[in-house]
Amino acid sequence: MKSKLYILTVSLAGLVIVNVFFIMDSSQKSNFANAEPVFNSYQAYVLPISEPSYFPIYDSKIEKPVIDAKSGLVYDTRSGRFLFAKNPRLKLPVASLTKILSAVVVLENLDTKDIIVVPKEALRVDDEKQSLYLNEEITVENLLKLMLIESSNDAAYALAYYANTKGINFVEKMNEKAQLLSMNDSNFLDPAGLNDDAYSTAEDLVKLVKYSFKYDLIWEILTEKSIVVRSTDGKIEHRAENTDQLLGVIPDIFGGKTGYTDNALGCMILVVDIPDKNDKLISVVLGSQSRFDDTKKLIDWVKSAYRWD
Repeated sequence: MKSKLYILTVSLAGLVIVNVFFIMDSSQKSNFANAEPVFNSYQAYVLPISEPSYFPIYDSKIEKPVIDAKSGLVYDTRSGRFLFAKNPRLKLPVASLTKILSAVVVLENLDTKDIIVVPKEALRVDDEKQSLYLNEEITVENLLKLMLIESSNDAAYALAYYANTKGINFVEKMNEKAQLLSMNDSNFLDPAGLNDDAYSTAEDLVKLVKYSFKYDLIWEILTEKSIVVRSTDGKIEHRAENTDQLLGVIPDIFGGKTGYTDNALGCMILVVDIPDKNDKLISVVLGSQSRFDDTKKLIDWVKSAYRWD
């Protein structure tokens, strides 16, 4: 009897030990599967097993750039990783970067073939340059081109005014779209980004840019170095030069948008293709005294510090 009891006790103890090891092993696997990326001795990403196999590999021996901007980041669209970040959630005025959101609202609420009669409310809205003429008749698409390429504030206001006449509260639509995109640290007050009480963050702007990729027209326009557009009667001609000075300087540019006010300082979004990888880099710079230099530094550094396998 004692012998049988001893055997039973040993068997039960063995089962308990096996279960303990099983639980510990499962726990370790679960923790590993949910682990955050870490750096090994070679400073390359070690991904948890639940992550996709595609990711940029980082070489920490290449020193990180120092940028003048108050906020900046570089985001890899395919892996969903931030490859560089400086104050990515800092709320700042973003000047004419606002116009990417305005372009989205235009394409979702207006017909690009519609003809707009330019009102006086859309002339010299920044008290500086007048880029349109009173009562000029011009299509929505051509106004979109002027707004994005030469960053025409008049064009942005003409589009918003036209939308308002059709019962569409343009700025309200901008903020509704921002909320739908989970741009929770953003608030927009005008279609051109002139009001410096408006704000966004570099991280929120990445969300906007990613969404805007669904509209090919926006990014086709933003890659144009210069354009000529005309009023519908052909009597008025507008020649516009792209404000993006990095076009033709950095290879594989998919498109970009600049912004500037005295308070916002220099702002820039630049999107660069990663050839043969179905991938893009989104660079955002806010509050910079040298937006083009900062952007080039970031893109050059990412291309040298990371490799895509």
